[in-house]
Amino acid sequence: MKKINNSFLFSVLILFTFTFACKDSNKESEEEILVHEENTTIFSDAIIDENDPSIWIYDYDADIPVKNREVLRDTLSSKQWIDFLNDQNEKVRLEYIKQNGDTLFVIIPESTVLTQQMGTTGADGYLSVATYTLTESKQVNFVHFDFKEGDHVMPGVYSRQFYIDRNKERFK
Repeated sequence: MKKINNSFLFSVLILFTFTFACKDSNKESEEEILVHEENTTIFSDAIIDENDPSIWIYDYDADIPVKNREVLRDTLSSKQWIDFLNDQNEKVRLEYIKQNGDTLFVIIPESTVLTQQMGTTGADGYLSVATYTLTESKQVNFVHFDFKEGDHVMPGVYSRQFYIDRNKERFK
């Protein structure tokens, strides 16, 4: 029964995305435009996959997520974004803890796949895509990931700006 609910949520999200994909550029702040431009123009030559339902995909060459499709921000609650991510990757499961201010707190109760089996690039890719997806909500700017530290990734607070700043340093 849970699969039906997740499939239904996913179908509604896709339908909603396609129905309301028009963007009102007047509502987008200069910072959002700059972030979008940096992610798609400066750092990435990634090919967008229209068959992939993901909002953000990881560009392994540029080490940063790129937007795969447009969605209306605040379309879903934080819990629904978590469900969306969990539907995309069944091996790494996020659980909602709470939201405090503009920080979303999540836990990965079983983090072995993330920390020990995906490799450093895979783990970084997962956390960055999760961060970008969860910060689609205008009320969320930071994501605090709680999990048992492993060889390839550490728990902590991540943001879009963290990845942008990190890559500016890498690509100087």
